[in-house]
Amino acid sequence: MAFALIISSSIRTTAGFSQRGGARLNRNSSKVSMSFFDDMASNFQRAFSTDSGSQYYTVGITGASGMLGSSLIDELEKQQTVNGKPVRIVKLSRSENVGTKTLGDDAITTLSWNPKATSAETVIEPEALDQIDAIVHLAGENVATGLGPLGFVGLRPWTDAKKAEILDSRVGPTRGLAKAIAASKTPTSFLVASGVGVYGSDFIGDAKPAVDESMDVSSTTGFLTDVSREWEAAGQDAGKNRVVNCRMGVVLSKNGGALAKLFPIFFLGGGGNVGSGNQYFTFISARDAARALVHTLTTPSLKGPVNVCSPEPCTNAEFTSAFGKVLSRPTILPLPGFVVSLLFGEMGDEMLLGGVRATPGKLSNSGFEFQHPTIEEALQSAVDETI
Repeated sequence: MAFALIISSSIRTTAGFSQRGGARLNRNSSKVSMSFFDDMASNFQRAFSTDSGSQYYTVGITGASGMLGSSLIDELEKQQTVNGKPVRIVKLSRSENVGTKTLGDDAITTLSWNPKATSAETVIEPEALDQIDAIVHLAGENVATGLGPLGFVGLRPWTDAKKAEILDSRVGPTRGLAKAIAASKTPTSFLVASGVGVYGSDFIGDAKPAVDESMDVSSTTGFLTDVSREWEAAGQDAGKNRVVNCRMGVVLSKNGGALAKLFPIFFLGGGGNVGSGNQYFTFISARDAARALVHTLTTPSLKGPVNVCSPEPCTNAEFTSAFGKVLSRPTILPLPGFVVSLLFGEMGDEMLLGGVRATPGKLSNSGFEFQHPTIEEALQSAVDETI
């Protein structure tokens, strides 16, 4: 409404100036003026709309089979509607041949997308994309595993080849989807996963305060910092559509991610502090992460970088103590820093011995309420939940 009043006021002001000057607008200049305002209105709709005009609210998800993608699908199914419409979930599946497909009435369906495509029309079927209200882009190479048959062990995983795979799996596909969205006939919100690693990994102890999205990240250092910056930049090719860089904290779930690897160790009583234990740990429960993504879908004012993390980051020592308490297990077997560096190399130094202390400024200010704000509540949720 406010935007319509601004436009109508501008038109009246222009007409008044013409009359006072004794001149009359000719038909062609009127068309030019109206075309200008039509373009403004179209750009405004793309930037703030969360609705394609369909009878469904359709959400496309890359990385849908992963832990966070599965959690998001579970939350969307629980909520059933988005913006007052039945939700339709489209799992975007990798394929070098996107083919043609019209979305039907199924609550969950699959659509091919080509992360290696270089042109907008070959990334995803254009007519199907026109029916999608939002794409949540979660796909990307695992940063904590190496390459080869023993890569899952994660020993010194960041070889040059692995680093290239991590970067290439994020930047190119994100740019391709962004270009396809820019070429779409209907507005599409683009939520792109990023990471709080963009703030650097030097949050050790209380010497450095917590940060939110207002922090300048142009000169922060570290491999994951560089990846996050390039990843976020690639999404800006979506044109006038709403783009949200979802800077994810560590998502806590026993079904995947870091916690799934730690769960059996702590369950057997083998847990303990890593290094000094003073490095900060920015986290979020899988349930709150999924809820936050749905909240972002339905809140058009959220755009640009948005921290998707708990409002109460903790230290590694606090995480260790809380996990032991939740599992009723001792946590007296520390992992010394030199062992971490020896076993895991640069990845260990940055992800395990380094720390991030981020808070969700934009999410909190937009009215989002966390169900599991503390580390103990988030860990209890991870143990109890099926996601």
